[in-house]
Amino acid sequence: MYAITMYDAFLAEHQLSPSYIESAQQWFNPIINDLIKHTNSATPLFVSINGSQGSGKTTLASYLQYTLIHKHNKRVVVMSIDDFYYDQQTRLQLSNSVHPLLKTRGVPGTHNLKLWQSIMNALTLGQHCRIPKFNKAADNPYPQEQWQAITGKVDIVIIEGWCMQIPPQLDEMLTPAVNQLEQLQDPDLVWRRFVNHALGEYQTLFQRFHYQIMLKAPSFSVVHAWRLEQEQKLAQRSIDIADHALGIMNEKQIADFIAHYQRLTEHALQVLPPLCDIVFALDMQRQIKSVQRNQVSFITQQALPLIFTDLDGTLMDHYNYSSTAAYQALNYCHELEIPIIPTTSKTFAELLVIRQQLNLDGPFIVENGAAVYIPKHITLSLKGRCEDKGNYWCYSLAPKRAKWLAIVDQLNTEFHGEFTHFEAMTTLALTAATGLTFPAAKLAKQREYGEPILWLGSSERREVFITRATELGASPISGGRFIHITGESDKATAMKWLLAQYQRHFVGKEFLSIALGDGPNDISMLEQADFACQVRSPTHPFPPLQRALNAPTYQTKLDGPAGWNEYITTYILKITEEIQHG
Repeated sequence: MYAITMYDAFLAEHQLSPSYIESAQQWFNPIINDLIKHTNSATPLFVSINGSQGSGKTTLASYLQYTLIHKHNKRVVVMSIDDFYYDQQTRLQLSNSVHPLLKTRGVPGTHNLKLWQSIMNALTLGQHCRIPKFNKAADNPYPQEQWQAITGKVDIVIIEGWCMQIPPQLDEMLTPAVNQLEQLQDPDLVWRRFVNHALGEYQTLFQRFHYQIMLKAPSFSVVHAWRLEQEQKLAQRSIDIADHALGIMNEKQIADFIAHYQRLTEHALQVLPPLCDIVFALDMQRQIKSVQRNQVSFITQQALPLIFTDLDGTLMDHYNYSSTAAYQALNYCHELEIPIIPTTSKTFAELLVIRQQLNLDGPFIVENGAAVYIPKHITLSLKGRCEDKGNYWCYSLAPKRAKWLAIVDQLNTEFHGEFTHFEAMTTLALTAATGLTFPAAKLAKQREYGEPILWLGSSERREVFITRATELGASPISGGRFIHITGESDKATAMKWLLAQYQRHFVGKEFLSIALGDGPNDISMLEQADFACQVRSPTHPFPPLQRALNAPTYQTKLDGPAGWNEYITTYILKITEEIQHG
């Protein structure tokens, strides 16, 4: 009886029946035990709760806080991501400068990230801060004097929100439209791209959380009914009649409102469960059906992994250049902060676009190892050792393109009509030869170091051509589609140089190289990496490798990005799931 009595105030505040406590103790007390074990450090434990609108995440956060305070004497702060919404005026400015849909609060890009980060920093350091509070009825923040003041050390910080921990989509996943709102009001994808890019910026904050909880709705279709119930509770609690008249939504307004959330809610239901520590599967009445506990870690804790990956035919599909099939593994790597380093024949200009599409922000290796680019936000102490190229440091391992074009001119005399090359091809011709879009083909032509050759002659003459190019001073590399006329640099040399920079900067830490590729131009990298994966190609057999007998080597059963996903999730990451049904 004591347990129910202790929760009387809690039940009254949230308009709940006593049966809620019995269910909460069954399902949620194991979370409390987890949190108690990890609250003895000098800094607070950060906990995130994800759930669609009306799923019960606010009630869960309040239950955890109430129990941790009254039963375990912990100092707990609860916040909602909703409380960091921009005010109406700021959203109006966004709607005028970017897209009209940004006038509506809710989606990534409508939160004050700077304020959120400053609050998290203050809580981490035990400094005084005020927790913002948003008035949904008035659609504006409350005055600052009404914000909760926090002073001193906090044990646990719980932040709940509908988009907490959701990873951004790949650019190719932004089509087709998921509802009429997107179809009619965002036909050019301006709003979708802005929101997705903004969500990428949230990831830095998401990575600061130690424990991640998800309340998983059965589908997006139930969200309307849940949100309607939530709005009715808001109306009952609203004391200010003027605010009530202005801000409380009717049923149709709710349907229009939640359409803004549909894409990312459905995305979260699909991809987020494996990335959370604990997932509660809900039925249509928001009762818990089952709980799933997840644990994802790297195969070894003794060294930190760096993943060096080819793109065409490996992380990107050979025919349509899609990476969707590798999305699960990409998210795991982001979650564990494992660097994914594109190591490719593609150009710097191409990589700027592709990295954004894949949500990558780390180093990359271009033109078959001719150069390594390192973003300046990565602190590897490279000033004076590399060429300064704006936002990047560049370390070149090969001579510039002019030298190789001169050799190609000599080869053209002897092999005239048997090949063409990027410099001689129009963008339209390159599009036809590669399947690239016209804009992507224009980027592919912006080469700095080597020159790709499209061979048109016989296979016998192809070997003669490669021999002759070597005699003229080139080091030809055969890729999935082209012969690359370049210097003695290769992917392995670039990989080892970058690995050495990590080793030199992070003294006392060990790093492992993991290489994935499908073509002959990947052989050197695959042979010298600590772990090697040959990704199956739909167009050619696995190139032969010469690795030590005890060196870990894997050949995927699936093609391209599906094979990439297969290897990372099966052999590089340790993924465990424990499911308990109610």
